[in-house]
Amino acid sequence: MSKPEILVIDDDEAITATVSSFLTAKGYRVTVANDSEEALDLLDTARFPVVLSDIYIDRLTGLDVLRHAKERDPHTCVILMTARGSVRTTVEAEMGGAFDYVAKPFELRDLLQVIERAERSREAQPEEESQEDLEQFGGMIGFSPQMIGVYKRIARSARSDETVLLLGESGVGKELVARAIHDHSSRAGKPFVAVDSGAVSGSLWESEVFGALRGAFTGADRDRPGIIETARGGTVFFDEIGEVPLEFQAKLLRFLQEKEYRPLGAGAPRKADVRVIAATNRNPEEMTREGKFREDLLYRLNVLRIEVPPLRERRSDIPFLVRRFLGEACESSGRKTWFDSEAERLLEQCDWPGNVRQLQNVIRRLVALEPPGAVSQEVLKRQLEESSRPAPEEEPMELEAVERQQILRALDQAGGNKTRAAEILGIQRRTLYKKLARIEREQGGHSSVPETSQ
Repeated sequence: MSKPEILVIDDDEAITATVSSFLTAKGYRVTVANDSEEALDLLDTARFPVVLSDIYIDRLTGLDVLRHAKERDPHTCVILMTARGSVRTTVEAEMGGAFDYVAKPFELRDLLQVIERAERSREAQPEEESQEDLEQFGGMIGFSPQMIGVYKRIARSARSDETVLLLGESGVGKELVARAIHDHSSRAGKPFVAVDSGAVSGSLWESEVFGALRGAFTGADRDRPGIIETARGGTVFFDEIGEVPLEFQAKLLRFLQEKEYRPLGAGAPRKADVRVIAATNRNPEEMTREGKFREDLLYRLNVLRIEVPPLRERRSDIPFLVRRFLGEACESSGRKTWFDSEAERLLEQCDWPGNVRQLQNVIRRLVALEPPGAVSQEVLKRQLEESSRPAPEEEPMELEAVERQQILRALDQAGGNKTRAAEILGIQRRTLYKKLARIEREQGGHSSVPETSQ
């Protein structure tokens, strides 16, 4: 297959001559423009699958070239290059659909890799796949025997009003299972309230769950409904129930047995009309042997039990999960990304210690941080290595341009939500705040980062 014709645009004739000679030697057909007017005329009269343009040309810029090229052919891969990159131009390039953004000076072999990636992205368009039957209970996806067994238990649990204990590693989707049980039960029209047990302070458990009346303690200037009252008629999901402190476990047991609760400061108990579903990523029997969890509470929770399998035990579901997460990420970001055949095989071979959550976050990061087009096995391997590293507590004294680019891409994909952007980048939220503050200082106190949600 012949190589695509490339339009190279730069007001420095030495650069266009060097790049043109190099690419011609590699088998590409190259057309050169040394001013913006000539470049726009060429784009109007000829078709260039790949355009390589400097950002700062003359009266117009590479961003104008980008817009013009995309108007003529949305599939044109525009690669921008500059020795004077800024956050503003990086953001505009990303929002305008630039394939990649390279900093001068660059090695010609590195430039060739970017162009070859652009070439592959145009040639290896993925087949359109049917999205039928990708929706199962509450958005869960899976057709493996293990997941069919989970669906059966969900259906049976939904017909009952007994407590349910969900077991499974972190990231397998225990909350999705809990929501599916609620959504298919007679309580579906009522609230579903999830409690992250590890996020509640030991001293606040009683007021968080049962509520408190005005004057019950210092600072209680109004009645405060607890989780039980908020979920009245519906379902309460205690995620990571093993994190509930022992001193509150006895009160939780009494609540489950009597279906009554007493808000702090209340003179009489109140009736509770809620269903309880609990989950843990630990072995509950082992916790009881170690004295970390009450045995009687375990018996009361463990009426109906569902074990959610880890992703490595249902590898046949991975392609379906990839299709869903990739489609969602591409739709959210406006990018078109897919995996080549070798990367697809690696996805299925990976053990995924973080399970479905890790798979989803890896795909989000790839779509946000990599150029559009086919994702190779090498790129996927690098992202898997990064996702398995602990989040850094400290960052270097200076932010490199590539790091700024990654942060802005992640913020763009996250719709400005900094918490989600930090998840995409695989760093702690406070680390992202530090990096954003440094970007603002580098811009002289005038941040080009949009004001966004937390």
